Amino acid sequence: MQSGAAMKSGESIRLNYREYERWKYEKFVRFVNNMLLLRDRVDLNIFQLHFDSHHVVNCDDVRTWIGYAVKNNVKVLDVNLHRYDKTVLPRCIFTCRSLEELNLKMGKAPYKDYEHEGLVLPDIIIRLPSLKKLTLCDVEVDTFSLERIIARSPGLEDLHLINSAQHLELVESKVLKRLTIDGFLGRDEGLTIAAPYLIHFKCTGLPLQELTWRERPSLESAHIFASLSRSSFDGGLDFTGILLHAKSLALFGSGIKVMLEKELPTCSLFESLVTLAIGEWCLTDDLYVVLRFLQLSPSLEKLTLKHRMLNRATEGAEAKPISITGMTFQCPLLETVTIQCSKDDGEIQKTVDALVAIGISLEKIHVTFYEDIQKNLAERKRARQEGKTGRSILEERLKRRQDWVDDSHGISDSDSDGNEMEETLGYEYDHDDYF
Repeated sequence: MQSGAAMKSGESIRLNYREYERWKYEKFVRFVNNMLLLRDRVDLNIFQLHFDSHHVVNCDDVRTWIGYAVKNNVKVLDVNLHRYDKTVLPRCIFTCRSLEELNLKMGKAPYKDYEHEGLVLPDIIIRLPSLKKLTLCDVEVDTFSLERIIARSPGLEDLHLINSAQHLELVESKVLKRLTIDGFLGRDEGLTIAAPYLIHFKCTGLPLQELTWRERPSLESAHIFASLSRSSFDGGLDFTGILLHAKSLALFGSGIKVMLEKELPTCSLFESLVTLAIGEWCLTDDLYVVLRFLQLSPSLEKLTLKHRMLNRATEGAEAKPISITGMTFQCPLLETVTIQCSKDDGEIQKTVDALVAIGISLEKIHVTFYEDIQKNLAERKRARQEGKTGRSILEERLKRRQDWVDDSHGISDSDSDGNEMEETLGYEYDHDDYF
């Protein structure tokens, strides 16, 4: 049970150790085991287990609880740990026929494993016939392992690889609708995506020159951060072609800037584009890409510009900005222009003045600082954690009877991860499920 979150109709269990950290870990384990003992034997909708980075966790307990969830036909499994103690992920997860959504963030490979950087998928025939959404963080996923997952998960529509792509060369699926590749554990030159029905794409850490599309999709939204690689962008990719029908775009980095400077002059209209976020380069003297996007986006309502100060020492030799003299645009629906920058940026007023000079009303322009954005995000996260109310009846019942939680069923500190508990919970610990 997540603190403040009820066990909905007895079908969901949300456990966030942050809400119990005033307890000793052993007491928390007894509490969880007793809660599982009292639970009705009905299929699980959601099983969520979260530990913050500073929490110490016994992974034998984690394996027992995951096994319980699998045994009870869990649909959504969400596990977030700082560090798992094995290199290979629990096997039982990847043969769970009831799973519809799987989110695994269990840390990198153990410290003493010098062969692997991330955790490793089990060497079994993966069977996830009900899986629709998969999110893996710090898990080594190469072309072969991804092919196995897609082949054995015929309904997989959402795939999110966070710092997990390892020498990934091909993503191919006729079903995939949403794809995230955010960071790489290791890569060769070149990634091909063959997903014709993709509607959302997010990618960071890959130069655009190394991204190839086969069976090109028509995206509804995209979030791409691309820096320049050693080889220059020579054009000819028609990258903007997959973005033409998007409603929302977030395009950042020097690689994006160079690509757009080459492709936007002959690009068609972005007729559906409503929200655009763009930048991560110095905008003060280089607004061509922004202005050209405005010319091509008659339906645009919200524009966000991410400004980065130019480092004169290291970036002084950048190509001369494209002139915007004489350029005009028509964006009758444009409501707001938000400029994000650092507080110590002394030249941001020049950017504001330049936008006003090209026809954007000063009343529509708002400047926000990266420092304030980070502070607000942290405050909202803290408020979400502190403001949760409405605990489940079962949780309140157990918390009011803490002495009973400590002593019931004769569970001692020494047997919280033993076979007796596993058998009582209805889950038999199988060595082959984990190693």
